[in-house]
Amino acid sequence: MRVTDFMDAKGILLHANINTLQDTVGILVELQEGLGVITNGTACYNAACKRETMGGTTAIGQGIALPHTANAGVCAPGVSAVVLRRGVDWGAPDEQPVDLIFMVAMPPHNESLHLQVLARLVNLLQKKTLTDALRTASTPERFLELLKRAEADCFAE
Repeated sequence: MRVTDFMDAKGILLHANINTLQDTVGILVELQEGLGVITNGTACYNAACKRETMGGTTAIGQGIALPHTANAGVCAPGVSAVVLRRGVDWGAPDEQPVDLIFMVAMPPHNESLHLQVLARLVNLLQKKTLTDALRTASTPERFLELLKRAEADCFAE
């Protein structure tokens, strides 16, 4: 299992001008709806936003957040990503604005896969050289290529 198995360049938005956590989550949901991963965007959006407000932030520090949902509105595992021009307040533990966001969407009853994808992302995104490169990627295809290469190197695949 690789994170990039659940990604498509069409699910990546670079250098976006988005000003709030809620709008960012909305865009991430729309990206996955466009790929057919999410079939009920409203349910997924509401679940992801509720997770942020009621369950604690999904920001992990260093300008990175990993919102996620396992919801009946998801028909297949998917990961979308957004890089923001300016960071937004995500309630990060280091109090830094977030500008690199990955959203993991899973159908219900896929807890093991859900946790595996999140764990892999956390592991990969600890590498500053990778996160710097992702933030400056010129195209979604390049973003995905960088992530694939890092994943292969990190997990010897």
